[in-house]
Amino acid sequence: MRATIVDLRKVMQREGIDAWISPSSDAHQSEYPTEYDKCRRFLSGFTGSAGTLLVMKEEAYLWTDGRYFLQAENELKDSGITLMKMGEPGVPTLDELLEEKLKSGEVLGFNGSLLSFSEGKVIAGKVVKNGVKLAIGKEITDEVWTERPKRPHTKVFILEEKYAGKSAAKKISEVRERMKGRDLLIVSSLSDIAWLTNLRAFDIKCNPLFLSYFILESDKATLFIQEEALSDEVRKYLDENGIDIKPYDNFDENVANIKNKQIIFDEADVSYKTFISISKKENANKLYSVLSPVTYLKNIKNDIEVLNMKKSHIRDGVYMAKYIYWLKNQVKNGAKLTEKTASDYLDNLRRGDELFLDLSFPTISGYADNGAIVHYEAEYETAKKLEAKGLYLFDSGATYKDGTTDVTRTISLGENTYEEKLHYTLVTIGMLRLLNTIFKRGAIGVCLDIKAREALWEHGLDYNHGTGHGVGFVNTVHEAPTSIRNKINKDVFRNLEFEPGMIMSDEPGVYISGKHGIRMEILMTVADKGEGFLRFEPLTMAPIDSEPLLVDVMTKKDIEFYNKYQKQVYDSISYGLNEEEKAWLKEITKEI
Repeated sequence: MRATIVDLRKVMQREGIDAWISPSSDAHQSEYPTEYDKCRRFLSGFTGSAGTLLVMKEEAYLWTDGRYFLQAENELKDSGITLMKMGEPGVPTLDELLEEKLKSGEVLGFNGSLLSFSEGKVIAGKVVKNGVKLAIGKEITDEVWTERPKRPHTKVFILEEKYAGKSAAKKISEVRERMKGRDLLIVSSLSDIAWLTNLRAFDIKCNPLFLSYFILESDKATLFIQEEALSDEVRKYLDENGIDIKPYDNFDENVANIKNKQIIFDEADVSYKTFISISKKENANKLYSVLSPVTYLKNIKNDIEVLNMKKSHIRDGVYMAKYIYWLKNQVKNGAKLTEKTASDYLDNLRRGDELFLDLSFPTISGYADNGAIVHYEAEYETAKKLEAKGLYLFDSGATYKDGTTDVTRTISLGENTYEEKLHYTLVTIGMLRLLNTIFKRGAIGVCLDIKAREALWEHGLDYNHGTGHGVGFVNTVHEAPTSIRNKINKDVFRNLEFEPGMIMSDEPGVYISGKHGIRMEILMTVADKGEGFLRFEPLTMAPIDSEPLLVDVMTKKDIEFYNKYQKQVYDSISYGLNEEEKAWLKEITKEI
């Protein structure tokens, strides 16, 4: 039994709480929170980015999705916490289990700031009708986590308009137009606030964001931020763009005092606590639940953002090619490399870029069976040694001043089995088929997902994650709600129709536990094809390893797609390679 769970139960007993929910998010519903906000990780020991912990008097459960099943099984071993594999047959959801387990008069506790209203209302709706009481006032984890890190406040900097494409004042004006005369919009999403203000910082590892809230009214705008994060230059900039400044810790009090207003809010953005404040009868507010207009506008990149993304991806492709060439030669010549020491070389190539800000996420570097752990993160002490055989998967990216990259390649390090080659070929086929899809305006991600999976399905294979996610511009690498997935989003506001300027990933995979993992990923932007049709354009320019490819499995069209993409890669990035690297790239990208 994990000691932190034992200690938490003691606090729960003293506070009269029968069940405690600890989600992964912070007060802004961030996918990746600050170290200060990683309460669920501290309590459970599970380090994945997505997961919700439920602790009861005798039982404890953790829900996570298919990306993390293998990782969670390893990290939860002997913890006393039962893994709940989301989406699997017979596995109840959190709200379903609470409805079943909690009895009238019992108390369910959670920090009301850490659950979005959309999550909180489902849970409350299931249990309150059964006589269960809610305790949402405080974070009881504080009493267990005695050495909790302090809340960060890194220095905020301005992302110049030559990169962002539009001024903050212009963006605020466009958002006001979409408010349709309503009085006030509450924005809690850090990603949205960074986009809206053209400001960035690094309060969260690998995320160029700063802790803040934003309230936009018809005649003023207010940024709630930690004073320590602001320089005189940024203060002046905010004033010039018509943005007032208030202390971060004053947000809850300000929200509680909003009265007689027409308030626009996004259920997935604002916290359960914020909703409770604005919905009090005595405040007499009229509430409008929408997809935040900031979120919508942020998802559609302007022409300058798209142009900058293309530039950053070409430079990033050069680093990818250099890395693949270097790594194959190192392994072939018997160098003693591990998953971690190898990926450090790639990370350092990117760090040498003059516009580099940070990695866009910790590099995933998985050799052989470790590649089957979707979000595997190698450690120096336990990283697997690379050998001249099998497959090596690496998923990596960077945040530059002119764009955000996210690319996965799986490459051969030597001799491969037929199964490895077949799975590699099918995944590559899926990535290229989706990239080359032409589709009618009005399509959403669920319409196109099959293009990436059909070759796998024909061989009885599949992958347990979405095919594509939105990608921010110098922002979060996972940008909701743009996505390509095989299940429709239950929140109708989040099934966005594709529009030119949207940027997303295309990343099918195959994961065979104990054997190998294969994923191939590019980023692409939606472009207008004319006459009511849309298409994708690739942003990622990283070579596909031709060595493990089974050409006889590919159709004539698949081969055309492959040759077309590989030529684009060579034409785009060969300028940045030395003569040896260029000769190798010419060989690996030649027509098949």
